[in-house]
Amino acid sequence: MLFLAELPAVIGLKLGASLSTLILLHSLANVIFLVACTLFAGLVLKDRRAVLLLALAQLIGLAHGLFCPVFELYYGVGLVLLFHATATNDHLNGWIKLAITTLLFVLALGSHPMAWALLLGSFILLDHRQRRPLIPTLAIISLVFAIVRGSSLSGYETAQFTFLQRLAFPSLVLDLFTPAALLDRTQSALLHFPDVLALSIFTTGVLWRNDRRRAVIIFLAGLVLLYVITGLYLPADPHDRYREQVYFAFAAWTLLVIMLQLWPLHNWRPAVLLLVILCVGFRMVTAERIAVLYTARTQWHYALIADARQQGLTKAIMDPGVITFGTAQDHVSPYWSTGVECLLLSAKEGPSGTVSVITTDDAEHFRLDEYPDIIVVRWDLAFAPDAPNARYFRFANSSYERLH
Repeated sequence: MLFLAELPAVIGLKLGASLSTLILLHSLANVIFLVACTLFAGLVLKDRRAVLLLALAQLIGLAHGLFCPVFELYYGVGLVLLFHATATNDHLNGWIKLAITTLLFVLALGSHPMAWALLLGSFILLDHRQRRPLIPTLAIISLVFAIVRGSSLSGYETAQFTFLQRLAFPSLVLDLFTPAALLDRTQSALLHFPDVLALSIFTTGVLWRNDRRRAVIIFLAGLVLLYVITGLYLPADPHDRYREQVYFAFAAWTLLVIMLQLWPLHNWRPAVLLLVILCVGFRMVTAERIAVLYTARTQWHYALIADARQQGLTKAIMDPGVITFGTAQDHVSPYWSTGVECLLLSAKEGPSGTVSVITTDDAEHFRLDEYPDIIVVRWDLAFAPDAPNARYFRFANSSYERLH
């Protein structure tokens, strides 16, 4: 699915764009994706509900994600929303509707494992008259896709699924529902996700008041299931980019329920829009606060590049030590992807200015004494000396040395 995030930069590369332009294209990939989706929803499907929710899926529940938008589920949720908008649309008919619906379903399946859960939950929410025509086709597609995908899982992906084994231990699940655990998660939600919490409570209340009890039960069951899965997968730690990505499923599930169950209640749309405006305002304020941390982190990378050049190094190892950005309640990693970012930032000035600065953690994963010429990108990836595109990156024939 990340091919969608890489596609604009790949096109720019084929057209011979500069590195600065490639970085810009990659940074704007999620914006280009959103524009394309909203144009399709607005001009082809003529579905204003889908246009609004596609935009909200890029905002609700996100702060760090606005500065690290390369996450499969961000794209996957947009595709799930479009899938439902197309499947329930009256402006498309026949094989064209079936082909587009099928394509969106396949792309959504391929985005992220959590998209499977969101597709299943949202599919259950549909009226039986909407579900019935889709069941044969989508069931076959899901089965074939599961077999193909399951037989081609990488070692990393296989390891990620091992947390499901914890479901076999009831005590681990029950620990998530102790008063202390519930209080901790509630405080975290109030601090970092009040928009998702407010939308969830509002949606539950309105659906219950309008006698949509089945939808309420499915919605709450989905939230509980997500609570258990995320709780088993990721223990309690300071809030950061990765934790926000894991918790994004709550925002996605809430938006899907709003799309399929709440929006059809016409009398409640003004209240929905008012609440949405407040949520977007909160996200704008939060983004401004978080932006300072990411700006400081980028300046730190520029300082590392300058130090390496001053010491005559093109390949350097640094120890992040106790450097931190943010607070214990909202943490920005100082060294995540430092290797690749320093490569890109340094080479923006021209290929001869390329500098590789990696962390001590990155270096520990490679035998740099045996392979001094390799170029380390991050802890799990290194290149041969002649692998990088010489149009953008050039390295002196040297080994990694400690940055003082």
